[in-house]
Amino acid sequence: MLQGLHATVIGDSHVRRGIVCQDCSGHYVTDHFGIAVVADGHGSEKHFRSEVGSRLAVKITTGLLDKYMGRPDFKEQFQMHPDFILAQMEKQILMKWREAVEVYHQENPLSREEADKLKSIEEAGGRKLRTAVIYGSTVLAAVIADGYSFGLVLGDGGFVVLDRKGRLFIPVEDRNSHANYTSSLCNTDAVHYFEHWYSEDVPSAVFVSTDGLYKSFASDADFLRYHGLLAKMLEDEDRTLQSLERNFEKRTREGSGDDISIALIYRSEDFTKEVLQ
Repeated sequence: MLQGLHATVIGDSHVRRGIVCQDCSGHYVTDHFGIAVVADGHGSEKHFRSEVGSRLAVKITTGLLDKYMGRPDFKEQFQMHPDFILAQMEKQILMKWREAVEVYHQENPLSREEADKLKSIEEAGGRKLRTAVIYGSTVLAAVIADGYSFGLVLGDGGFVVLDRKGRLFIPVEDRNSHANYTSSLCNTDAVHYFEHWYSEDVPSAVFVSTDGLYKSFASDADFLRYHGLLAKMLEDEDRTLQSLERNFEKRTREGSGDDISIALIYRSEDFTKEVLQ
């Protein structure tokens, strides 16, 4: 039986500066598969509607993956052509996100304050901004299904797999993000920046998180150990969610001050008291 959970906590620096939470997270579980998605809206001035961008990223990605995996022949086709199908997913996530952004923008015109901000940014930069830039966001998604698992990454953040032997590893990460730059759905050539991973093994759990969590650790080893501790709490979902939120609040307060999000899917039978002991 698959189960999932997700949590998002606003960054301490956002609270102090009166900025909205720009992260979003979500999960979706059926009898045959589970989807976990997180998105991180960019914090710089020109992405002033990125909280909407991240929300749309989670909604679009979850809905698209659900539609793909609901097809009767999906498993067979995916196992025959995984790279091709993942590339098609990436293109459609990007296309549908941009379409959703345009619709939202038309239905919710810029306020006078936002219009003045946009004009100032464009004058300072010497060029007109594309609508998508205002809503810029990353997106990371992970899936467990019957007989396979996979994930998609665009932008910085964390993707962790816990296999059935209890090993934790990072199977894929964004290779283009560095310093203050991260790959984004708003990039003109974003389709080339997606990274993906797939396996015919069914892990015990998959985790995706925004960079607010990853950057609160000194090393990959510490980051992975944290997921091991989290896995040990999964026997009690309510307790896990409460502990996550309290821990995230502490981490953002004592760390980078950024928003923190996580979403995960796990096989509940692998997290009973007997298995965890």
